[in-house]
Amino acid sequence: MKLRHAIAACAIAFAGVAAAGPVEEGRLALRGADGVPANLPRAFELFSSAAKKGDALAAYYLGMMYRNGMGVARDLKAAAHWLQFSANRQTPAAMYALAKLYLSGEGVKRDELAARRWIEKAADLEYPEAVMAMAIGLRDGSMGFERNEALAETQMRFANRALKQATPGM
Repeated sequence: MKLRHAIAACAIAFAGVAAAGPVEEGRLALRGADGVPANLPRAFELFSSAAKKGDALAAYYLGMMYRNGMGVARDLKAAAHWLQFSANRQTPAAMYALAKLYLSGEGVKRDELAARRWIEKAADLEYPEAVMAMAIGLRDGSMGFERNEALAETQMRFANRALKQATPGM
């Protein structure tokens, strides 16, 4: 009887993952959960397949896997490609990650103006890290921003509120 319950529980759990979709399944494979170890090659396969079919969130995760060399050789040009794909489809996390590549010149030509544009777009979508980066840029006069301490202070307060309300996992 116990074996039958265990098999049924496994079938239900598997059906839940299969119904979740490739991005959710990829995230589970990327991070592992409940005693199931991470499976980076599987995560890469899932994100790659979904990104090639046009999934912007999968493209973000694929770009980050390339950026960090997770389950695949580190390839900053491929990272930039997939992050650009995702950013162009309004994924704020991808916009911010792409901005960081432009600031460092990794995988793309260093370009503070492009970085600033992506930070502003992500901040407009209330992505907390981008709002914080914009506040720092305004405070310091860096990242292509003109120094503006009053606006920086306003952005910093907004960033702190946004960080408190942020969705974990992005």
